Amino acid sequence: MPPCNISKKYFASSALLLCTTLIVTPLAHSAPVPTEIASDQSAATIIPSSDAVKWQPAPVMFPHGTKMAVLTGDTSKPGPFTLRVMMPAGSFIPPHTHNLDEMLTVISGNIQHFVGQNIDATQQRTLGPGGFVHLPVNVPHAIKAGRQGAVLQVSGTGPFSMAYVNPQDDPRNTGR
Repeated sequence: MPPCNISKKYFASSALLLCTTLIVTPLAHSAPVPTEIASDQSAATIIPSSDAVKWQPAPVMFPHGTKMAVLTGDTSKPGPFTLRVMMPAGSFIPPHTHNLDEMLTVISGNIQHFVGQNIDATQQRTLGPGGFVHLPVNVPHAIKAGRQGAVLQVSGTGPFSMAYVNPQDDPRNTGR
């Protein structure tokens, strides 16, 4: 068929095939395909329900009454971790930063989440169950638990550290 006599239908289907090929081919080759099943499957972490979470008092860098549970990983070592933080009603974590990207999900209750070095109502967001925040490294933020308290899930890649913007806000310096 001479080039000037190509039908619109043939041209459209050829263009669609070409575009699909150009989009899908790089995606198919971008991620490695697992070739072996992990030999140590005992490293999997499975927590069947919230009743199975083992709560401990949080480190002294958190407000009094806060509890924590490490679900997987070790926050003091390189590698992924996930933990839960149980904040009592009305408790407040003043502006602080972390040395890592932090992913925070509200599991229950609600929080007021502030971004910035100061508590600014224009930077306040109310988050309820399922609410999510991603904070890049060293982004100052603060959290206040609602009237029923809150359970938060925090994930990142360790080691984890936390620094208060104002050192006088650090419970380690105030005796909580």
